[in-house]
Amino acid sequence: MNALISKKPWLNRNWKWLIPLLVLFSGIALILALAGNGISSVVAVYSESEIYKDALEIANKNEEVKQKLGDLEPIDFFAIAECVVKYSNNNNSVDISVRVKGSKGKGRIDISADRKEDKWEYQRIQIRIKKPKETIKILE
Repeated sequence: MNALISKKPWLNRNWKWLIPLLVLFSGIALILALAGNGISSVVAVYSESEIYKDALEIANKNEEVKQKLGDLEPIDFFAIAECVVKYSNNNNSVDISVRVKGSKGKGRIDISADRKEDKWEYQRIQIRIKKPKETIKILE
């Protein structure tokens, strides 16, 4: 039994797992490329927490907010991670929409602010409630 044993080429033996792996890595690379700008904006907002903390403090003083939502809880990391952020004017203007939760309900707070020297000056703060659908204008 001195027959020569021939081996199939590597690609012929391993194509069944190589192709799905290449598709998976291509998909991950595409998602990261598309989400890159969004991730950097969220990180910027998280590092400048006074933008949303001060706006939340202003909203908590509003009587209509207290009636509809109760006392608003501090905004957590996961709310910031899923927020919508748009920076403009060389990162000196920002529009943020982030979910908030109170003791009586939940909604989204929309914040527009401009940086004046080292402080944020609010142009608009409002809270949108889904059920019943309404908007509480806090600062306009």
